[in-house]
Amino acid sequence: MPTCEKTRRLFHHQLSWDAYVNARCVLLLLGLSLITGCTTIGASPTEWSLSNAFGSQPEVGSSKWWKKHKSKRIFEVGKGYAVEGFEGYFDQDGRPMDRPVERSTLVEKPGGLFPGLDPKVTYGKMKEAIGKGDNDEVARKRFAEAEAAFAAGKYSKAVGRYRDAASRWPRSQIEEDSLFMVGESYFFNDRYLKASDAYNVLVEKYPNSQHMNSLVERMWSIAQYWEHEYFTGWKVPLSPNAYDKTRPTFDTIGHAIRTYENIRLNDPTGPRADEAILATAGIHFRCKRYEDADYHYTLLRREYPRSEFQFEAHLLGLQAKLRKYQGPDYDGKSLSEAKRLASQLRRQFGGRLNAGEKERLRIVQAELNLQLVQRDVRMAQYYDDKKQYGAARQYYAQVIEKYPDTELAGQVRERLAEIGGEPDEPKQRLAWLLNLVPQSRERKRVARIPELQDGKTLLASKPEAPEDSPARVNPAPATSTR
Repeated sequence: MPTCEKTRRLFHHQLSWDAYVNARCVLLLLGLSLITGCTTIGASPTEWSLSNAFGSQPEVGSSKWWKKHKSKRIFEVGKGYAVEGFEGYFDQDGRPMDRPVERSTLVEKPGGLFPGLDPKVTYGKMKEAIGKGDNDEVARKRFAEAEAAFAAGKYSKAVGRYRDAASRWPRSQIEEDSLFMVGESYFFNDRYLKASDAYNVLVEKYPNSQHMNSLVERMWSIAQYWEHEYFTGWKVPLSPNAYDKTRPTFDTIGHAIRTYENIRLNDPTGPRADEAILATAGIHFRCKRYEDADYHYTLLRREYPRSEFQFEAHLLGLQAKLRKYQGPDYDGKSLSEAKRLASQLRRQFGGRLNAGEKERLRIVQAELNLQLVQRDVRMAQYYDDKKQYGAARQYYAQVIEKYPDTELAGQVRERLAEIGGEPDEPKQRLAWLLNLVPQSRERKRVARIPELQDGKTLLASKPEAPEDSPARVNPAPATSTR
C-alpha cells in the first residue's frame, strides 16, 4: 500500500477516535448536571426548568427570585401580592408577609463565573476568621461605648467605636446612626473636612436618611465658615494650609463650593437648596468668574421659581451678564439676555425697588440699548470698510428701525446718504484673469442655480400672483409697520 494512503487512513482513524471520546465526555457531564438538578429538594413542579440542570433556583424572598417572578404577581387587598406556584403573600419587595425571612435571602450572593474569587466574599470571610464579622450584639455594645466616649468629649475614640458598630451590623439602624455620629464626632472635634466627607458617605448609603435635616445644617455651617475664612482671613496664593485643622490643606474656597453643591444635590427640595445655589453664585461673582455666576443665578431663577431669593437672582444675575460681556467684537448673547432680564426685573419686582434702584435700572437699560446699537453699527462698518455696501445698508437700516431716536441713528442716516449710489458689491479686479482659473465643482453647481445667474444673491422672494387673481385686480392697501 502506498505510504500516502496509509497516512491518510491513520489520520482519519485518529479523528474518529477523538470525536468519540469528546462525545462521551459531553454526555457524561450532561448526565451529571441533570442528576444534580433532579435532586433539588422541595422544588415545586412550576420551578422545574433548564436552570435546575445547571444551577440552583434563587431562594424565595430574595431579590433575584422576585425579579424573576415579579411579572406573575397578583395583588389582593388586605393580604399583599400572591405569586402563582408559591404559597403565602409577599410585599412590594418580594419578601414573605406571613413568615420570617432567612438572613441569607436578604444578603446578595456573588455572581459571575468565579463567585469564590469575589473580593467582597474574600473580605467577608477574612473578617469572620479574625472575629470581625457581622454581629448585632457586638454592634450594640460598640455603639453604647461610642455614645459614652462622645458624651465625654473623646471624639477620636468615639469615631473608632462608631465605625466598628457600623461595620458589625450592615443595613441596619445602628449603621445609619453610627455613620451620622462619625460625622458629628469629626464636626465637634473641628475636623470639618472629614466631617463633610462622613456626611456624604451617609447620604450615599442612605439617600433618605432620617438625619438629612441635621447633616444639611452641619454642612451649611462648614461651607459658611470656609467661605468666611477665605474672603476675610490672611492667605497666600497657592500656599498649603499646614497649621489650621479646621480648613482643607488646599483650595478652601473650592471645598466650600463643593459643599454647597452637595447640599443641593443631597436635598434638592430642602430649605437650604436654593440658598446654597445663591451662595455658590455669590462666590463666583466675588471671584470675578462671571460666567459661572451667571449660570448659577440662571439655575436659581429656573429651578426654584418660588424661592424667596428670586429678587437677588434677578438683580445680581443682571450684573453678572453685564460684566461678562467683552465688547462689540465678541458674542452679544449676554446683552440680549440682560435686556430681557432687566425688563423682567422691572415688571416683577418693581415694588421692591426704591427710587435710587429704579433710576439705576433705567440707566442700565439705556446702556444696554446703546451697546446693542454699537454692535449693529460695528457690523455695518465692517462691511462698509470692505465696500460691500449692500450688506452695510441692511445693517444701517436695522439700526434706524430699532433705535430711531438715538444719536447714532442720525449718524447712520448721514452715512446711508453718502453710499446711496454705490454698488452692492465691489468691482472685481483682474476678472479676465480669474475667469481663466478652473472653477471647483462646488462653484460650478452654484453657478447653475437660476436665481444666481445675474450675479445677485436672492435669499427669498414673494411669489407673484396670477394675472386674474384678486390680489392683482384689487391689491391690498399698504400698512405701516410702525
